[in-house]
Amino acid sequence: MQERRGEGVTARALVTGAASGIGRATAALLAERGAAVACVDVNAAGLAEKAEAIAAGGGQAVALTADVTDLAAVDPAVAEAVARLGGLDGVANVAGTGDFAGDVTEIPPAEWARVLAINLTGAFHVSRATIPHLRAAGGGAIVNVGSQFGLVGCLASPAYCASKAGLVGLTRAMAIDHTSEGIRVNCVCPGPVDTPMLAWTAATPELTARERARTQGRNLIGRSGRPEEIAATISFMMSDEVGSMSGSVVAVDGGWTAG
Repeated sequence: MQERRGEGVTARALVTGAASGIGRATAALLAERGAAVACVDVNAAGLAEKAEAIAAGGGQAVALTADVTDLAAVDPAVAEAVARLGGLDGVANVAGTGDFAGDVTEIPPAEWARVLAINLTGAFHVSRATIPHLRAAGGGAIVNVGSQFGLVGCLASPAYCASKAGLVGLTRAMAIDHTSEGIRVNCVCPGPVDTPMLAWTAATPELTARERARTQGRNLIGRSGRPEEIAATISFMMSDEVGSMSGSVVAVDGGWTAG
């Protein structure tokens, strides 16, 4: 669709988790800023609606249904994205899930495996499949979406905390391996963001009340973040304007981890 630009926003981007929340906002913002976007999600209906909305606004989007936990689905989805976009310059690993299932003695092993498969292994699968195409483009950027709970702990969420902390470590390891190839790898760690996943977490009232009491005052701005604010950070980290940024972990958490 587009040739790679020499500066500014990435021209050809792949965004996972694009059907809702931060991924949806990221796909929309990148398209608004002129990128052709491959939108990837397991939610086919939400994905198609998002791609149609981008096209209706004059943007360029491709909807690709794939489960990031399944490497056999990720590889062909990435190949199709590259074929239809004409290459790839940027990747946003946004797909994720929550976990409020109790401490390590309470969480079912299957739930532990599910959360790590989506939040951590999914980013590994997508990065593994896309890096050869970023190399072919002469470089690019990968942004992993972590969480403030990859930096500090959370009540009754061992799998979520472990997966997001693992994503921080994966980001740094990938930066060491690939920055010399012109592929910058960074991580944004949002705090509470007004998304469907946050609403789902609030559906466990007893644990939610305990965690709110434990963390009262941690969010210094006094409100949840907006998906568009995280999307703006991702777009910035993917752009050539921060060409010297790699291996960085940036908290956009309302001051949650400040003290």
